[in-house]
Amino acid sequence: MKRFLYISLVVMIALSFSTGCATLSPGKTSTKKKTSDKTLYSQVPESMRADVKEADFDLKEAKRLVKVAKDKVGVGKMKRELGDKQKKLSDYELKAAEKTLEEKEINVEVKKWEAIDNANLGDKIDNIKKVAKLKSKKLNAEAAAVEAKADTATTRLEIKKLRKKISKMEAKIKE
Repeated sequence: MKRFLYISLVVMIALSFSTGCATLSPGKTSTKKKTSDKTLYSQVPESMRADVKEADFDLKEAKRLVKVAKDKVGVGKMKRELGDKQKKLSDYELKAAEKTLEEKEINVEVKKWEAIDNANLGDKIDNIKKVAKLKSKKLNAEAAAVEAKADTATTRLEIKKLRKKISKMEAKIKE
């Protein structure tokens, strides 16, 4: 058995030496110079270059069309983003309006309980606690309304900025 393994090992080593390196193919070396396409093309007479110039022009036009198409895709994405921001703006405006409404409704309740307290109706301690709770709730609603209004203002600025960016891209595409 040892003899078989020894012979197999010797055969594999011999094969690896006989095949050589896989990166270099036989007959080619890395020092051999290649003739460049530009050098060969420069030897073509000018009268025979018309088809190449036309193909080169077509290539440049195709590249330009690809760039325009990519720009249009970019504009489309920005318009989608603009739509998302406009929806977000509407949501913020709705939230601000709802919180302002809530604040006004609570204010009516506060005024009612203050009038009840001033008329010496009901338990004085309960009236004071009720007014305090309502005023606290009113302040929370007011704070939420202020926050929603701030979000509305910043989103409006983002929309304005995005619209300018879109118009610049569209003008660039039209050129």
